[in-house]
Amino acid sequence: MIGIVLVALCSNSCNKSDTTSYTITVGAYTLDSLANYVFTGNELIFDSNEDCQTWSRTASGDSHSTASHLHYNAAANVSYDDSNTSFSWTEYGPELDQVSIETTCSNANGGVNKTVNNSSYYQDKPNLFLKIISVIEN
Repeated sequence: MIGIVLVALCSNSCNKSDTTSYTITVGAYTLDSLANYVFTGNELIFDSNEDCQTWSRTASGDSHSTASHLHYNAAANVSYDDSNTSFSWTEYGPELDQVSIETTCSNANGGVNKTVNNSSYYQDKPNLFLKIISVIEN
């Protein structure tokens, strides 16, 4: 199971100019043997006006550590379209610590563009799908 916690680490200088602000909650889903999407209980929470938002998740053992450990990711170039409930971002990471992901994000190294909405599932990994759960206008 993947644990995801989003923490926006950005000063006011990261805020976009006076546009409407939204809090977008994106849910993580897996696909079961009957082709049903099953909510994992994990969410990503984004601010539509902040760049280089970072979060960490618990990863299973992999090439750099056999034990479970944290991976850090970041979102930049965020964009929310209220007319079709669509949210896009460039995702950076994973990195192994907070300082590294902040550097990767601010340098825009190796990002992947992602777009989710509230009507279909975006395949993020072989058995991990993302979909908007809620949008709150701030």
